[in-house]
Amino acid sequence: MRPPLQETQELLKGLNPEQRRAVRHGRGPLLIIAGAGTGKTKVITHRIAYPHRLENGQPEEILAVTFTEKAANEMEERVDQLTPYGYSFVDISTFNSFGEKVLRNYALDLGYAPDFRLLDDVEQAIFFQGNLFRLPLRYYRPLGSPTRHIQELLDAVKRLKQGISARGRT
Repeated sequence: MRPPLQETQELLKGLNPEQRRAVRHGRGPLLIIAGAGTGKTKVITHRIAYPHRLENGQPEEILAVTFTEKAANEMEERVDQLTPYGYSFVDISTFNSFGEKVLRNYALDLGYAPDFRLLDDVEQAIFFQGNLFRLPLRYYRPLGSPTRHIQELLDAVKRLKQGISARGRT
């Protein structure tokens, strides 16, 4: 059953041409990269709710990932408001939580114990301090004070985890 044309038009209301094109994008994956405040969350949630998604795909086939918990929560709220009941099986999460879920689901296949745990910030610092001389580092391991730059090293790893968008902000 197709939704009324009015509902379809309502989802496109207030979107610019590029955003409309992204929302109407046919089957298959779509990567949306844009700066802060450009309407990425709106485009993604409207794409999930757009009628062709409701007709051609199952909610559990949809994956939406973002960098922050705040954005993931906001996306979930908007999808709940825009979609019919039962569409809450859409997988919306941060890159980090999605990665952890994949690791947990396939831990044995990857050679990890199923009860592995991720290191918190303090444990990461202890890990780097204990393994500093095993890592092929030059800049972050000055010989005069080898542990001096551990915090900078942890910050660099965080920026890498945040991806390309972090490089544009600094």
